[in-house]
Amino acid sequence: MGRIARSWQLMKQSWKVLMQDKELMILPLLSGLCILVIVASFALPVFMNGTTWAEGQPEWVWYAATFAFYVIAYTITFFFQAAVIAGASERMSGGDPTLGSALGAAAKRLPSLFLWGVVAATVGMIIRAIEERSELVGRIAMFIVGAAWSLATFFMVPVLVMERESLGKSFKRSWGIFKETWGETVVGAGGLGIAGFLLSLPVILLAGWLLSMGMVWPAIIIGVLGLATVSVVFSALQGVYVAAVYRYATAQDSPAGFDESVLRDAFRPKG
Repeated sequence: MGRIARSWQLMKQSWKVLMQDKELMILPLLSGLCILVIVASFALPVFMNGTTWAEGQPEWVWYAATFAFYVIAYTITFFFQAAVIAGASERMSGGDPTLGSALGAAAKRLPSLFLWGVVAATVGMIIRAIEERSELVGRIAMFIVGAAWSLATFFMVPVLVMERESLGKSFKRSWGIFKETWGETVVGAGGLGIAGFLLSLPVILLAGWLLSMGMVWPAIIIGVLGLATVSVVFSALQGVYVAAVYRYATAQDSPAGFDESVLRDAFRPKG
């Protein structure tokens, strides 16, 4: 079984696990709503005071505000990701997770998740600043750097939640797990992204058709609700997938709901 077929099997098994705890899909929804509130809290003061006031602010004010927004947004995202992963891990251990138990597990690691949000925001700001000042080649290089950073830190949240190490040790751990599972990580994450796009496409086409017919509000409602639903489902599915790959890579035991032979082939020593 090749990596693509194996990763597809892992994604299907992740879906079956998620269906046992459908309430976990509420967590990405809460994450999205919280970020919308944060966006509004940053944007409304600008609109209420007018563009003249906004344009008159020193550059450092904008950098500080952007950095604060990044930190808060990353922390919210990591927190709810941690809750999904904690809930999925509880199910894979034979437990019966609830929203309360998942959120409680994430809350215990909130300080570390916040610090990781600060680091992620800093890296994001640096990459963005270089991109804005670079020509095409520089932007491509920064895109590659950003992609590499995302992959190297792919397992940061489960490591922070499950192993309770410092940020430095957690980063090394995440990088080590990625090197061992790079095929399943890249193919799985890419496969989830492609599947999400394919399911979003009919929503986009339908919304576009309604818009072309002059039905603006139906197009907006269907588009927003449809895309939000796809995003919520696949965010939760990714959390289950990451938790499963992490658990087998670190403990070498088959999580409940997953085929041990598929996982064993995934982590057979490369040579």
